[in-house]
Amino acid sequence: MKITNLTTDDAALAEFGRRIAEARLARQMTQAQFARAAGVSKRTIERLEDAGSIQLGNLIRCLRALDKLDGLERLLPETPANPIALLERHGKARQRARPDAEAGPASAAPWTWDDET
Repeated sequence: MKITNLTTDDAALAEFGRRIAEARLARQMTQAQFARAAGVSKRTIERLEDAGSIQLGNLIRCLRALDKLDGLERLLPETPANPIALLERHGKARQRARPDAEAGPASAAPWTWDDET
């Protein structure tokens, strides 16, 4: 089943749970072995595969144990920077002080009027 925007939440969770179970079985792991590998309880694995609710941190542990964590990058890729915002930010970049200005007023030559010689 393909998960789309028209898929109900329950159907999407059920499909996701089925896919997790399929990935676990492809690795020839029992739920208990999977739970140990992920560092979660067996009950968490049961809930995940049965379209139940689990914490996001536990989902990440499970995906890592299945070597599928990189799937999150495809799920929600980083938003590219807006070129206009980059240009605006670039124009407001902080200017660094000149090397001679960093030394401070003590090392600068004393100030004089232009007409003094």
